[in-house]
Amino acid sequence: MDWREVTVEDLVECLEIEPCLWGDEMVGRKRAMEVWKTLAGSLACNSAVVEIRGSKNKKCRKIGFGFSVFVTPEFADGELESPRPGINNRIVASVAKGEPVVRAEASLCEGSSALDLVVMHCNYRYDAMTPEEAIHAEMMLPAAFAEAHIGYRLNRLIVETVSERQRRVHESSGVWRRVKDFPECERTLLMLTQAEAFAVSGSVAGPLFDYQEPVLRLRHAEKQLLAEALKGGTDKELAGKLNLSLPTVKKRWASVFDRVAETRPELLPDGEPRESQESRGPQKRHRILAYVRAHPEEVRPFRWRMKMG
Repeated sequence: MDWREVTVEDLVECLEIEPCLWGDEMVGRKRAMEVWKTLAGSLACNSAVVEIRGSKNKKCRKIGFGFSVFVTPEFADGELESPRPGINNRIVASVAKGEPVVRAEASLCEGSSALDLVVMHCNYRYDAMTPEEAIHAEMMLPAAFAEAHIGYRLNRLIVETVSERQRRVHESSGVWRRVKDFPECERTLLMLTQAEAFAVSGSVAGPLFDYQEPVLRLRHAEKQLLAEALKGGTDKELAGKLNLSLPTVKKRWASVFDRVAETRPELLPDGEPRESQESRGPQKRHRILAYVRAHPEEVRPFRWRMKMG
C-alpha cells in the first residue's frame, strides 16, 4: 500500500469512491469534471490516492482518495458563519462561473497570510479492503495529508463529512471540532485550528500548524528547481522536466548556491564561497536538498511527492 498524487486520469474513479462529493448539483457532472481537472493541476490544491499494488496481472486497487483546496478567507468566513451542507457544490460552481473562491497561486507564493483549507474529499473504498487494509489506509491517508501540507502557514481546516463512519474517523483524532450537524442529509461540518491541534499532546495535526518562516528567501524559479530536484535526476533530466536548457539549469543551481551562501552558509561544505567549490557540486546539492526536505516551507507551494512507478 502506498500513496501518490492524483492524476487527471484517476479523477473519475477516485470521485466515485464517494459520489455525493462530486460537487455537480449546481453545474452538472460534465462541467464539474472540467473543474476537478482544473483544480488537480493547480498549486492551490493537493491530492492523494491510496493504492494497493496489484500482482503482475492485476491492476492497483484505489482504496482511498483525498483532495484539498486553499480558499479565500471570505469564503471560509461565510461557510463557518452560516453553515450549509454541500460545500463542494459551492466551490465547484464558483470555478465554473469564473468567480473562484480558490486562492490564487500568486497569493500562495507570497506566504504573507495564514491560509484556509477545505478538505473536499477524504474517503475510502471499504468494500474493496479487508479490515486490516482499512486500518492501514485510515492511517496512510492522514499521513499523506500531513506530508502534502506541512510547510504552509495554515489558519483553519474545514471538512464536511458525509457519513457517520467518515465523521468518526475524523473525530477519533481528538482535534476536529464540530461546527454544525446536518441531520437531514447525515452530514457534519468540522473545523480544525491551531488551538485544537495543539490542545492534544502528540497529535499528528500539531506539525501542520508548526509553521516556520523560510530563511533562504528563494525566488520562484529557484523553488521550482529545488522542488523538482527533490524527486531525483540529473541536470539533463531536470532540464527536460522544467522545459529549460541545460545551461539555464546550471545557472539556477548557481543562483541557489549564492542564495544559500548569503543566508545559510553552514549548509555549504566548510562554509566556502561558491567560486572555491566548483568540484563539490554534488555535495552542496545533497546538503541543500536535505535541508529543504526537512524545511518544506522553503519551497512551498511547490510539491515534490514522487509518483509511483
